[in-house]
Amino acid sequence: MLSKLINLIPHDWLVYMYKHVPFKKFKDWVVYRAQNKFLVSVLGIITNETGQVLLLRHVYRTEPWGVPGGWMELEKPEVALEREIYEETKLKVEITGLAKAIFGQNPVRVDLIFRGRIVNGTFTPSAEISEMIYCDIDDWPEGMPNEQKRLIKEMLTNS
Repeated sequence: MLSKLINLIPHDWLVYMYKHVPFKKFKDWVVYRAQNKFLVSVLGIITNETGQVLLLRHVYRTEPWGVPGGWMELEKPEVALEREIYEETKLKVEITGLAKAIFGQNPVRVDLIFRGRIVNGTFTPSAEISEMIYCDIDDWPEGMPNEQKRLIKEMLTNS
C-alpha cells in the first residue's frame, strides 16, 4: 500500500525530498518500502569428470528430478549455491562461472544459473533430496521438467 502511494509522487519530487530530508533512517525506510521486491534463486549445472549432469530428486515436486539450487540469503550467489548443494546433499562443489541470468515469475524472481563441478563428498539424502544421479544430455529420468532439460542442453552445448 505504501509503495503504491509513494510511487504516485513524481520522481523529481522524491529525489528532492530525499536530498533535503535530514532523517537518514526514515529516508532509507521509505526508499525500501517504495521498491519492488523479488527473490533471487541460484541454480547449478554441475557436471562430473565425464561431462554428465548432476540431477537431484526433490521430494516436494510433482516433477521431482532437476538441477540443484535454492534461494539466496544475504550472501554472494556462488556461496549460496555451494551452501544449498551442501545442505541438501553433503556434496562440495566448485562454481566455475555464471552461465546465465533469467527473469522468472510466480514468484517474481531472478534465476542465476551457474556452471560447476563436484569437488568431494559423499551423497547423503536430506529432507528435500532423496536421490542423485548423473545423466547424459537427452538421457533424462522420468519426471524432469522440459524447461530444465532445455536449459541444461543450452548451457552445455553453448559452452
